[in-house]
Amino acid sequence: MATTSIADKLAKLEKKIAKREKTIADETKELDKDRAEYNKLYIMFLSDKYKLSGKELFSAIEREHDQLEKLREGEQSDDDADSNSSVTDDKDKQDDTAVKHSSFPRSYSGGN
Repeated sequence: MATTSIADKLAKLEKKIAKREKTIADETKELDKDRAEYNKLYIMFLSDKYKLSGKELFSAIEREHDQLEKLREGEQSDDDADSNSSVTDDKDKQDDTAVKHSSFPRSYSGGN
């Protein structure tokens, strides 16, 4: 009789586990969709904020990334970085930076 009880419990747990695995898979799929939408909106926000098209925004980010990599590798002095930066010395533009005024939306706590 104890064997039947254990078998019943195992069957119930198998169903419960399968249901939870399906729920997790569905939730993961929904989370991935939400993250994709979040990323698209963030790109649109940056594009609008800096008045750049998608391609122009990509190019600007790529230039800044390349410049950062050169700095990390020690290939570029600080003076070179200042002269090559895409950020101008215009006081109004510097005061409008998102980092300084924390105008970027808050990031979700996820890995991407």
